[in-house]
Amino acid sequence: MTDIEININGNIVSAKAGEMLIVVTDRENISVPRFCYHKKLSVVSSCRICLVDVEGVLKPQPACSTPVIQGMKVQTQNVKTKNSQKSVMEFLLINHPLDCPICDQGGECELQDMAVEYGSDISSFSEGKRIVTDSDIGVLIQTDMTRCIHCTRCVRFGVEIAGIMEMGGTGRGEHLKIEPFLEQGIQSELSGNMIDICPVGALTSKPFKYELRSWQMNSIPSIARHDLVGSNLFVQTYKGKVKRVVSADNDLVNEIWISDRDRFSYESLTHENRLLKPQIKVQGRWNQVSWEVALDYAVKGLNSHILNHQKADQLGGLVSNTATMEEFYLFKKILTEVGCDNIDYRLNVKNLDNTIILDSNIKLDALEKIDYALIIGTNIRLEQPMINHRLRKATKKGADIDVLNVMVFDFNYSLHTENIIAPNKIAFTLAGVLKSIMIDNGQELPDYLIVIDVSEVAKNIAYKVLNSDSSVIILGEHIINNEDASTIANLVTKIAQSTNSRTLNLSITANTLAANLVGCVPQNSGMNVNTMFVSDMRGFILLDIYPQYNFHHLGSAIKAFEKDNTFVISLNSFKDDIVAGYSDVILPIASIYETSGTHLNINNDMQSYTAAVKAPNEVKPAWKVLKVMADLLELPGFNYDDSTQVLAEISYQSQVIHTRDIKDNLASHHNGISIIWQNSSYSIDAVLRHSGTLQKTKIGQINNAYMNQTSAKTLKVSVGDKYLGVVVVITDAVADDCVFINTNQTANIQGQA
Repeated sequence: MTDIEININGNIVSAKAGEMLIVVTDRENISVPRFCYHKKLSVVSSCRICLVDVEGVLKPQPACSTPVIQGMKVQTQNVKTKNSQKSVMEFLLINHPLDCPICDQGGECELQDMAVEYGSDISSFSEGKRIVTDSDIGVLIQTDMTRCIHCTRCVRFGVEIAGIMEMGGTGRGEHLKIEPFLEQGIQSELSGNMIDICPVGALTSKPFKYELRSWQMNSIPSIARHDLVGSNLFVQTYKGKVKRVVSADNDLVNEIWISDRDRFSYESLTHENRLLKPQIKVQGRWNQVSWEVALDYAVKGLNSHILNHQKADQLGGLVSNTATMEEFYLFKKILTEVGCDNIDYRLNVKNLDNTIILDSNIKLDALEKIDYALIIGTNIRLEQPMINHRLRKATKKGADIDVLNVMVFDFNYSLHTENIIAPNKIAFTLAGVLKSIMIDNGQELPDYLIVIDVSEVAKNIAYKVLNSDSSVIILGEHIINNEDASTIANLVTKIAQSTNSRTLNLSITANTLAANLVGCVPQNSGMNVNTMFVSDMRGFILLDIYPQYNFHHLGSAIKAFEKDNTFVISLNSFKDDIVAGYSDVILPIASIYETSGTHLNINNDMQSYTAAVKAPNEVKPAWKVLKVMADLLELPGFNYDDSTQVLAEISYQSQVIHTRDIKDNLASHHNGISIIWQNSSYSIDAVLRHSGTLQKTKIGQINNAYMNQTSAKTLKVSVGDKYLGVVVVITDAVADDCVFINTNQTANIQGQA
């Protein structure tokens, strides 16, 4: 755009030719009221409150839809403008119930603020106000549609951001109302953002209903920890309790949006299942004790079972990938100082000799600028909603997306092709893509590609990636336990290198990057998680572990933990019967928003945050528990007063991509039924599992084993039967020879799959 100059209120300001006047006034901090306008949504110019006086134009013009031109003269404060805005405000308040005293939006309501500045004490209208019957649109959003001023922000959000037209306007004139189109209510994984953008009290948070006013709460900046985005948000608290979570602006990470799981997971903090006091098991019975007694018991147990016998090589440390960077670091440091290299966070990987090693070399904001993406093995909309949002923006600009999945998923944008193939054919398809690319580039084929038959799917993908200027290949979580996982990752790397494509590894979710950075994997001759389970171990330290959800080899895990003369220390936030069954000491640790720490996201941004509230009762942050435990073990180098000192000590390491020889893997064929076990997106960690409202949503209740008729016949199951404890759904949407299990329940027999 060409730079021009315009005159606003007698001052010369710079602008870009063609940009809307309201964009210029916002940039220059010139106040112009608005209701329908939102910087992330399309312009509809329906509310008319942003009327301004443009010289040479008879009537006031809406600033949101008036493009600037060279020499334009605008008045935003003169009598003509003020009178126009006051008239519009009078119209907007005709039917508004004026129920500010009981409205949850009170104190942060745009309509309330504008009415004070532009409203009048007297209305010209004496007719009765209309009443709009509310629709129940789900457990997350409270509706009071009599307050609605028809700005259509919620409607446009659904169409343009969420990708689902769930709300719309019906009726005409005074019968016009905004309501959901679908009987089951709002189903989007981003639906809570409609609460933030509603300028009145028509849409508010149902879990927060009638709780507090905005001015009563403290607002603390924080980071969401459920995925590899690390969305920025504000935690709003009152008297030491988290009452609400809202989004924060960061265009490079989450823009101004957050997912529903980031917004509503705070409910778990007050769940009745919270661990509140340390416990020790004496002669098979649990006793609540003080921290001094519990830590003394834990340290004496480690010494008597392991350290006094010089058996540190028989101690294991396992940690969830949701821990903070500081917790990962201290956890590893304790084990290293006692002479133990047995540490791992890769708890759900079936075969750790067959792992995904793949670089992520594209920034989040760059995703919306691509012209082509190949998505492999992920229901990206539910599993990584904020990344999916970026891809949706790319498709709106013309990007094509091809998919290789084992099942048809509900994407909220159009796909170029959706290819549903069996898990054991994914590697061969990608090998065909690589072969086609190398032939087109005139490269000599390695032996393992010569024998590969190139399918039409592979040819089409190769053509697209070769003819794209900015492409990305995305590898998802469903590949983690694929028999060809390492081969698939290596092929993706080679395809990207041959086409100058970038790659995005979504299998490294939560805070996995931080775990890798500080080295929470076996060093030297240390054992990985699966090796520990089949070895002669004397003890374990477990951080935020819930076996029925975390481990692929559940049976082996519990057997190892319950073995006689094995001492187990568990650091957890919530009560769990299985944990209580094998543990000797349970130490209650702070949950999300109750501890300080650092999250390393996919951009490699180290985002640190402070505790928004103090943990309840005798609960302590995990990093403090680890520090005190190290002191009691008389280990050197643990003189920390706060978590920032731990972060300062961490040495930042570069991550290196390793490739593997894929010849032998490609030569093998896998027979039988493959099983992909994926926790539902509202069950991926203990915090989400204890959020009652999220569990009542449609997404939270996903709990099915999907297979086609051929696979069902092979497994001898029917619709409604249970397979591996999960209800069977038979559908043609699933590839042959596989079962896709998407569940919100415990993985009680996952390891047997």
